[in-house]
Amino acid sequence: MRKFIIFITLLYFNTLSAQIYTDTYIKDANKIALEWWHQVNTGQYEQSYIKLSGLLKSRFPLANYSTNMSMLIDEIGNIQSRIVKETFFQSKLEGFEDGFYVTVLYDVEYSKTRNHTETLLLKQNSQMNWEIFDFSYTFQALEVDK
Repeated sequence: MRKFIIFITLLYFNTLSAQIYTDTYIKDANKIALEWWHQVNTGQYEQSYIKLSGLLKSRFPLANYSTNMSMLIDEIGNIQSRIVKETFFQSKLEGFEDGFYVTVLYDVEYSKTRNHTETLLLKQNSQMNWEIFDFSYTFQALEVDK
């Protein structure tokens, strides 16, 4: 019976420890995500580019990235609010190597959109820094009175 109690106690502390680390990963990743969005929303594209993963940088050279992000911000307008709707941690992501991934979902208000949502996927790199691994958004443009 004593071995069983020790086993249950160790299992509990192991689970508790894993939850603490998961919460820390989510908190740290969300901080990087909000910094990245702030840089994008304020036109600091070169600084925001630094936070991209190597995979995204290989898809979007800096000049293309800056142009595309600038066009996006012109289309959606000024940021009004951004609220974290959900965050979750994954150690496996289909089609990619095992690692530490955090997904952050936002409800967002911009001056030229409605029903705007944003999703960021962050991955911890080999130096244990969080990088933007993918980002996406959906929105409806506000109708302009003619």
